[in-house]
Amino acid sequence: MTHLLAADGVRFGHRLDLRLLVLLVPVIMAVMFLADFRGQTTPPDVNVFFDPPDPVAEAQMREQQLAEWHQGLVAIVPTYAFPASLLKVASNIWPLVLLAIYLSTALVAGEFEWGTMRTVHLTSSRGRTLGVRVVFIAGPMGVAVVVALVLGAVMPFFLSVEGTSLQGFARPVSDLAPQVAARMAVILPFIGIPVLMAILSRSTGLAFVLTLLFFFADLMVTALPLWRDSLLGWLPSMTVTGSISRVMGAGDPSMPGLVPAWVSFVAMIGWAAAAVVLAIARLQHTDLND
Repeated sequence: MTHLLAADGVRFGHRLDLRLLVLLVPVIMAVMFLADFRGQTTPPDVNVFFDPPDPVAEAQMREQQLAEWHQGLVAIVPTYAFPASLLKVASNIWPLVLLAIYLSTALVAGEFEWGTMRTVHLTSSRGRTLGVRVVFIAGPMGVAVVVALVLGAVMPFFLSVEGTSLQGFARPVSDLAPQVAARMAVILPFIGIPVLMAILSRSTGLAFVLTLLFFFADLMVTALPLWRDSLLGWLPSMTVTGSISRVMGAGDPSMPGLVPAWVSFVAMIGWAAAAVVLAIARLQHTDLND
């Protein structure tokens, strides 16, 4: 397995597009963090006008609205200070999702398009080669995650809120490491499922489209109203998008009473693993001479 990983590193390590994407994605995540921070900490533009004009009442209304904004700011600001900033950055997963889909489709379906699928299997079994390719894809993803977390750890020390250092609002975060790890694990279905689509379609573009259609269809099934108040009320927390939402903390508030969070997490990992297993099984029975 080590020699297969090394071979993939030699083949793809020099590709400029991969290097640029791996560095660009963490920067985008950092920009999203900064934009969110600025949006939350910039005082609102309070314009209050009465008809007929009442300068005293208007001033009081402006003061009241600013006071309410400041009150909310006290609860929001600590979530941007280190170490809570790591959780904020880890929650901006969409750039990572797109990178995972691109790498999974390009580096798997690309073998069919380049006509190299037969040669890469001459020295190893098909299943092992594809499994190693999935592990290799996780490598650049891991680098992007580490760089993003480093940026998330450093940025709060250079930010301030109304003249006060952001780190002055820092608070400890319970279970920080498990929460960050869970959010990073969300990327796994976006590796496994695109790999399956790449094997089925043998085309990078088509695999990308099929992946988007799969997640859209899964989302539609998850959102169906018929699950509510039925014996299958737990099902939305077990679909791909439903389990991801649950792990990210954005699921249906009623779900905790139906299915524990760890069950949704296991379901999410299971979807990713099942996709890779199906991809390997399909590749084993694929005629590479076509």
